[in-house]
Amino acid sequence: MTQASCQNTATQAPDATLNSTLKDPFAQLLGITTLEATWERSVCQMTLTADHNNALGGTHGGVLFALADIAFAVACNAGTDTYIGLQAEMRYMNPVKGQRITATATRVSGSKKISHYQVLVTDEQARKIALFTASAYCLGQR
Repeated sequence: MTQASCQNTATQAPDATLNSTLKDPFAQLLGITTLEATWERSVCQMTLTADHNNALGGTHGGVLFALADIAFAVACNAGTDTYIGLQAEMRYMNPVKGQRITATATRVSGSKKISHYQVLVTDEQARKIALFTASAYCLGQR
């Protein structure tokens, strides 16, 4: 890996970026698909089953966190540089209604080596389910 300025302005070829969840065994296990992927924004989606529920019958918070974290990773690694997570936090706002949830990651700020993202998780009724914020550190160009 070559050290670089980490000013990710270019994105990978669309096929490489959109298929990035195919390289992630955990994303595959959860059935997460990537619908959109740029360094500024990504959209990932999954269909829920009873296996994703907690003991109370609602969607497990870990499932929501995992979807948001994967959308964050897809966005910050959609460019030419490699990023790793530094910090992440999740606020749970509403229970999920329906079977499909979507996480939309948006880059909100950054510096030469650090990027900050916000990920909004919504259900199929477009209700806000959770808000995830995270920071990533740039290791350099791939």
